[in-house]
Formats: sequence, structure tokens, C-alpha cells
Amino acid sequence: MQAWEKFLKVQESSLGKDVVDSWLRPLKVVKFDACNLFLEAADSFQMMWFEEHIRPKLKHSLFNHNHAPIKVHLSVGDLQLPKPKKSFGKSNEAKQHTFNPVPFQQSLTFDYPDKLSTFDNFIANDANALAHKLLKELCQIGVPENSEKSTIQHGTYNPIYLYGDHGSGKTHLLAATVHALMKQGYRVIYARSQTFTEHVVSAIRAGEMHLFRQAYRNTDVLIIDDVQEFGRKSATQEEFFHTFNTLHMAGKQIILAGNRTPSELQHIEPRLISRFEWGIVLELKALVRQELSDLLSNKCSVMQFPLNPRTAEYILETFPSGAKALTKALEALVLRSHIAPGMHSHVSSTAISVNQARLYLSDLTKIEIQEQITPEKIIKHVAEHFGIKSEDILGKSQSRECSFPRQLAAFLCRDILKMPFKKIGDLFSRDHSTIMSSVRQIQKQLDENQKDILSAYKSIKTAIKNPLVPTEETANYDSIR
Repeated sequence: MQAWEKFLKVQESSLGKDVVDSWLRPLKVVKFDACNLFLEAADSFQMMWFEEHIRPKLKHSLFNHNHAPIKVHLSVGDLQLPKPKKSFGKSNEAKQHTFNPVPFQQSLTFDYPDKLSTFDNFIANDANALAHKLLKELCQIGVPENSEKSTIQHGTYNPIYLYGDHGSGKTHLLAATVHALMKQGYRVIYARSQTFTEHVVSAIRAGEMHLFRQAYRNTDVLIIDDVQEFGRKSATQEEFFHTFNTLHMAGKQIILAGNRTPSELQHIEPRLISRFEWGIVLELKALVRQELSDLLSNKCSVMQFPLNPRTAEYILETFPSGAKALTKALEALVLRSHIAPGMHSHVSSTAISVNQARLYLSDLTKIEIQEQITPEKIIKHVAEHFGIKSEDILGKSQSRECSFPRQLAAFLCRDILKMPFKKIGDLFSRDHSTIMSSVRQIQKQLDENQKDILSAYKSIKTAIKNPLVPTEETANYDSIR
């Protein structure tokens, strides 16, 4: 493809010929048309490097002869969907596997999870152990006779719904499930909610909904991540409702993940929420410090990139928000240290000093600091939830409209940030004994399961830990959804 070759020449002048030859030219051109280029990476490292260093340049540098932008679709070679050898669910082979791709279906590029995310390297804590065990046993169905038999019969739990805060390991478990099932030969579709929505929108615009439905409903397992983002997208919810019903009636396995329980999802139709609860709902919780340390050691081992203790400790201290930030920092360190001036392949990763790590990760460090939860952010979220101003919460008004949000904000400062009562009192210009009374009062109401209080508490806490920022691209679809 001439446009791609021209793009590579341009990158040689900015990145250097050695970097282009090592990271870009080995990408396999699978197919292309006037506006799409499908590339295949050798492994997830090459894919990560491309996403970080090359993806931002494409929209400014890769055009066809009509000066229209070319969209690049990148996948990892060994994660391509295999030809199915087996089938979940009811027998209907002729209907299930007479799947002949047509142009629209070929344009549906699904998400490919990180192949390094496996069951073996998942760090399970007490709260995550059940989900880990259930999915692992589910994936053992259909293995050879001399292998360990699963105690979980397929269809016993359908759907399987995982929920938890940002960085609790949901996507890791979904990825591990994808890898295990595809390795056994099952047809698996894995898509983030945004991808599903984009496919719905594309199908509507192309007038090819029947092809969209054929693509999504001709699978053994459907795995959807971040289902909370279906909120307010009516066309997406309508299509997912019917896709869910079709697969469920055929006995096909459905696995979903979101950031809160089904009943707490916002702007999702009740009929979908009820279906999310048909099977089993499992909570995952974020890892604590020692578990994050184990995760970092595990990731370093998998990536064959051991760090010296001081550098590892620096990364743990600098990225305390959770597993996702920690993993992203390590991946960036691996890639950036590899191509940094003066670094050569024979230099051991254990030689990377704290100062070097600080330099390589300076941009991610700034983002981590910006995204860290602060008392001010908690107050802002509480104020937004109740439709008042932050100044009202910090002010002197004793009206119920201000006093209750103030009590809840103080409670969240204690609950999430573990702030001392005196420090919270200083923030709210109240005596520490008043803060202690407010915290006890909110805790009592939560213990009594008062619905209004519990709903507000969970909704605000989820919003604080999982800020949703819609992208410009998906925002343009609102009129269709």
C-alpha cells in the first residue's frame, strides 16, 4: 500500500530508520481498501508500542490519494478468531456455522484483549477469588478426557456479570476467559461497549442491520466490557436486548462486566437490568498495597523485565491508584527504555535507576497526580449529585438541602481517604466532634440500609472512582442512539 509506505518513510526521519525497521515494518498488512488499513502485530508489545507512539500521528499523516484519512485497524496475530471446532449451547450446526463474511461484516473489527492477561497471572484476593475460580472452571469445559473436569456445567450461570471499581481486574479476567476459550476452538466475540455501539451506528448508517445481527449472534460466547456505558443509548440497548435474548435462548454463554451492580446502573432499560441479573452477579475489589506489589512482580516476570527493588518501590509509590495505572506505567517503562537514546538491548532492566524511571514516566506521573482523589474532588462530586455548589457544602447554611450533602461529603472523606476527623473539620470549618457525629449518623443510616442514603452513597462513590469522560467521536452518535 503506497500510502502506508509513504507514512513509514516520514517516520524514518522523525524516529530513525532502526526504530521503524524494528517496530513498524514488521507489521503485516492483512488487507486494505481506500479508507481502511488492517495490520497485524506479532505480539502485544508491538501493539502497545504502536498505540502509544504511532496512533496519535495517523490522523495527521496517513491519507489516501483523495486526501481522505485512512483508518488503521490493528490486531495481534495469534488472537485472530479461530475456526470453531466446538459449540456451546443447543445443537444447530448448519445455522451456527454457515457464516460467510460480506464487506460490511469484514469491516466489523472487534477488540482483542491483552494476551498477557491470563488466569495464572491474575492476582486474586478474597473478594475476587470466586469470580476467578468460576471463570477458570467454565473455561475447562470441553477439554480432553484426561484433563481435569469442570464442576461448573455450561449454562448454570448465564449471564455471568462482574462488577467493581476501576482497576479491580474485570478486564483481566475477561481477557483470560477469551484466551482460554479461543484456545479450545470456541468462537468468541469480545467487545467493549463503545465498540458494540460503534458497530450499531455503522450498521444503521449503512442499512445493514441484518448483517450486524448475523455477526454478533453467530458466536459461542459473547463477552461485553463496560456495560454501564450503554446508558442513554437507546438504539444500542435495543439491539443488545435482542442479541442477548437470541444467544440466551440458544444456550450460548454471555459474560458482562460493569462498574456497578445491575440495579445501580444509570439510564439502562429495566428489561436489560433484569436480564443482567438472571445468572450470577459477582463483585471484584481493587487490590491493596501488598497485592499491587505482587502484581508488579508478576507483570515483570511475565514481561521478562525484572526491576531492582528501589525502582519497583518508586513505581508502587508513584502509581498508587490501582492495577490499571500500575500496569500502564510498567508497559510504558518497558517500551520507552527500549527505544531511549543510549539504551541497548544488552542493558539489563535491573539497571534502570529511579531517576531514569522518573524521566521515562514523567507524563504518566502528572496524569496520576491529576486523577488522584482529593477532598475537593469528593465535595465537587457530592455537590453535582445533589445539584448544589461546592460553596454550599462548605458554607454555614443549616438547611437540609446543604446539611445532608455536607454530612455525606465528610463521611466520604473519612471512608475513601481515611482522613483524620480534625483534618476533615478544618476543611469544612467545623469542630472535629461535629464531623465525628456526622460520620456516625451516615454510617448508621447505611447500616440500616436506608435506600435513599445507600443509593446516593454508592452512586457518588462510583462516580468518584470511575469518572466517565465521553469521547468526541462517540458524542457525535447521540442523535442515532
